[in-house]
Amino acid sequence: MDTTPTPVRPGDHVYDDADRLALATTLAAAALPRSRTLCLSWIDADHRAAGVAVPIREVPEYPDVDDARRFGMVIASVTQESVPGGSVVAVLCRPGDATICDVDRAWNLALREQSATHGFRLHGLFVAAGGGVRPLTMDDALTG
Repeated sequence: MDTTPTPVRPGDHVYDDADRLALATTLAAAALPRSRTLCLSWIDADHRAAGVAVPIREVPEYPDVDDARRFGMVIASVTQESVPGGSVVAVLCRPGDATICDVDRAWNLALREQSATHGFRLHGLFVAAGGGVRPLTMDDALTG
C-alpha cells in the first residue's frame, strides 16, 4: 500500500492533520536534502493552500534571538500582506536521520514563541529528515 501523500496544489483544501502533513511533504520535496532550509507555506482563511511558498536556505543550525525575530517578522509580514486571516505551515528540512533532536526542539520553540510575539497562527510545524516528514508538537519543544 502506498502511503505517500498526494501533493498539495494551490487552492486544495487543507482541513486536518493529514492534509497539513501532505502540504509539508510537498514543501520538503522541493528542498535540497543536504541544505538546512526552512520552508514556509500558507493556508488561507477558507482552509485552502494559498500557493505562497517561501524557502529560506542555509538557516543556522540553532536559531539565535536575532534569527528567530527576523523569521518571525517575515512570517508575520507575508501573512498580513498576502494571506490575511490565514496561517503558516513551516517545515525545517535538514540533513541527517529522522530522529527529533535538540536542533529541531530549538527551532520548534523559537517559531512558536515568534507566533505568539508577532500574532500569526502557526498551523503546523514539521521536520523533514532521513527521507521522512513528521510533525513537531509542543511536547517536542519541551522534551530533550
